Amino acid sequence: MKKIVFFLILCTFALSAQPKELVLNFHHKMDGQALTNTLVGVNNLGNQFKFSRLQYYVDDIEIIYNQSDTLFYTNVLLIDALSEENTKVYLGSLNLDSVSAVRFAIGVGPDVNNLDPSVYPISHPLAPKFPSMHWGWAAGYRFVCAEGLGGASFNQTFQLHGLGNSNYAMQTINTRGTTSGNDTLVIDIEADYSNLTKNISVASGTISHGETGDALEALKNLNNHVFQSAEGITALAFNEKDWTDLKIHPNPSNGEVFFTGMDNADLVIYNALGEVVHKSKLKNLQSIFLKDSGTYLCVVSLNGFIRTSKILVR
Repeated sequence: MKKIVFFLILCTFALSAQPKELVLNFHHKMDGQALTNTLVGVNNLGNQFKFSRLQYYVDDIEIIYNQSDTLFYTNVLLIDALSEENTKVYLGSLNLDSVSAVRFAIGVGPDVNNLDPSVYPISHPLAPKFPSMHWGWAAGYRFVCAEGLGGASFNQTFQLHGLGNSNYAMQTINTRGTTSGNDTLVIDIEADYSNLTKNISVASGTISHGETGDALEALKNLNNHVFQSAEGITALAFNEKDWTDLKIHPNPSNGEVFFTGMDNADLVIYNALGEVVHKSKLKNLQSIFLKDSGTYLCVVSLNGFIRTSKILVR
């Protein structure tokens, strides 16, 4: 979930901590080689394929450092994995002794996912792109666009466009980073995109756009199997928690909204302007009151997984 803030949260630490520039570096590879549009990959089904387009958003980057402190990077990234061998993100300078993990989500946070892309300057990652990364008002942005050719003769076109607020999830990768000189710490994350098509029959030319099917499988792969640290530590597994017990009702509402079936989850509610109007820990049965009419976005998160729902108050 994207934090609505406009600065990096920096703290004062022990005198032994030294200022360092923090750099996050994504390496784009397939089976150990630098990714190109001619490089042939093979997935776990034995399907040969090559990418002609591979773009995805990265949001809500967090760096865990000095054991328990967190740096929040507030910008959204649009990565074009075929356009450069590495994507470097300069996170800023801060006093630190050590780094223990990096966290991020694939996609666009639910607080901005459904906003108007035309309000951004043309150079902004969320501004209109060609080819488009925006699905539409209801669904928001495409979190990933993976396209290419598969099959023994590479005559089958595949398209995997995954999206959806309900599919937005954080992943955590443990890493120490690498010190470069005396003033820079680099966190190297290696992406193996052969795993993006894991369990997807790209040899048959699958076309999947939306929040389910092979498009969802591609997103799950990005959260589970694609990224690892330079030390070889993979992302913590995508939480497949069953959220069917969570009920948010009534909807539409006269202002009073009940939350049942979920205990100890974090609840954040945004108004139509993206402002936080409520924040709390959910109990198994809880009600809140939203005094103004309009549409609200409820974001419930537990153990790094997020479920979003819209509520209409009349």
